[in-house]
Amino acid sequence: MTRHRTGTREEWLAARLELLEAEKELTRRSDELARRRQELPWVGVDKQYGFETDEGSASLKAREAPGVQTANGLDLSLGVLGRQ
Repeated sequence: MTRHRTGTREEWLAARLELLEAEKELTRRSDELARRRQELPWVGVDKQYGFETDEGSASLKAREAPGVQTANGLDLSLGVLGRQ
């Protein structure tokens, strides 16, 4: 069984504030990592991928639609699946 030491309210508060600062730094680092991940260059999908969804079969096949950003005819919008 883990034994916890007993301290004063002031010791607890000081330790808690130190921990809070470490948590904030972790959040900042995580946010920066996410930002860098989102800045990765996109590449075209050149394989056939098929998926089974609640609405039936779907794929990542090429599609053209007004306002949809494409590269080599492939849909780059997230979450958009072409129907088979």
